[in-house]
Amino acid sequence: MINILSWLFDHILSVLIAALLIVCLALTFLYKHACDERDAALQNAALAIETNKANQETISALEVEIVKRDELAAIWQEELAKERRARDDTREEVNALLGQNESVRNWAFDPVPDDVWQLFD
Repeated sequence: MINILSWLFDHILSVLIAALLIVCLALTFLYKHACDERDAALQNAALAIETNKANQETISALEVEIVKRDELAAIWQEELAKERRARDDTREEVNALLGQNESVRNWAFDPVPDDVWQLFD
């Protein structure tokens, strides 16, 4: 009976040691895999940070460009408004002259000579 228990103990101990080795190998593999995933995630995070910095620089440059364009647009709008006011004032003056002066009416309603029209083609 002691021989059987001894043999059983030796084999159970061997099986337990083998199972422990298998568990250790599996844990080692899982740890290595987790470390690889962590390293990949850290590389991706570093790349994302660099990309975000580059994007922020681009955004800042575009914001400066927007401010410049808005300033130019405001200047152009102001100049356009001045030109429109000048045009309207001139129209009013011409209309007033048309109502007051017969020679201006004759000049305004005469046909434009062909030589002059050719200048506008």
